[in-house]
Amino acid sequence: MITSKIQRSLGSRLFWLGFGLLLGVPQVLDGIKYNMNGELFFGIGMLLVGVRGFLRPVVLGRALAMKRDAAAAESSIGSTALHGALSLAMAGALIAGLAIKFNGG
Repeated sequence: MITSKIQRSLGSRLFWLGFGLLLGVPQVLDGIKYNMNGELFFGIGMLLVGVRGFLRPVVLGRALAMKRDAAAAESSIGSTALHGALSLAMAGALIAGLAIKFNGG
């Protein structure tokens, strides 16, 4: 069941996961190494972008056309509450990271 969902929109899932990892991991490592809280929170937010994008991929062509079809809902892994919580945590971490980073933290 989950493998069939993962195979649907696999390219988009891998893109978002890679995007989150590519931008998140260096930020988190810099935040830990240099004790920079802004970098750490922003990196955590980017990692959450990757996880959320993997669980519920945004297919760019459909998003630009503003189409929301049944296939997108069927390819989603996890509950709506999980996606909502990830979205809130992601936004909170990104905003906190930017606020700390640009206020001298």
